[in-house]
Amino acid sequence: QLLLYPQEDERQQLRDWKSSGQVLGKQVNFAWDDLALGEKEFGFSATVRTKNIRPEVRRKIPFPLTDLNGFEQYLQPTVTIDSENPRIIARATELAEGEDDLFKVAFKVASWVEENVKYDLNSLTAKASQKASWVLENREGVCDEMTSLFVAMMRSLGVPARFVSGISYTTSDLFTDPWQAHGWAEAYFPGIGWVPFDITFGEYGYIDVTHVKLRDGFDPAEAATKYEWLAEN
Repeated sequence: QLLLYPQEDERQQLRDWKSSGQVLGKQVNFAWDDLALGEKEFGFSATVRTKNIRPEVRRKIPFPLTDLNGFEQYLQPTVTIDSENPRIIARATELAEGEDDLFKVAFKVASWVEENVKYDLNSLTAKASQKASWVLENREGVCDEMTSLFVAMMRSLGVPARFVSGISYTTSDLFTDPWQAHGWAEAYFPGIGWVPFDITFGEYGYIDVTHVKLRDGFDPAEAATKYEWLAEN
């Protein structure tokens, strides 16, 4: 089960698709019944067209939020996004103090994370996603870590937020290939929907056309691929 699949929405459309797998909802399933051990290949090739559109926030959304029926799960702490951490709550509360406009709150939190967390691709951040509280304490990380801290701080303020996995284009000298796996966030704005925030790129309320969304979830540590074996004797 490959859980990275370019979903179609008003911003991106799937123009071409090649794969031996079967698309089921938000995943692609592959199966082999040849009774043979050995390497198995799976994957897909796709052409995705993206449009330069964004969910526009044209009016003030009162903060704090009140009616969030159906979005409660996006407020819960997870293994990586430990939004119940006292230091995360304290920092987010400090940033939001005195604000009654949701976009201003989200902008201030995003800006603080971008300015105070150094992008650092080291052995710790490259092997696994670190907890949001670790990022707050160490003030370093890559896109996953910066996004996790933003999501954790938003959740601690009672704002539904989720982690997005995809790919994007970068001009950074850290990478030989400009197209890289990337993570960013989406925060829920009542009456508008999910609004993107890419802390690493400094894109608040929008993402540029090089971003291709493949999945959204509650935690960056969620598996992107799941395997199942059926056997006898």
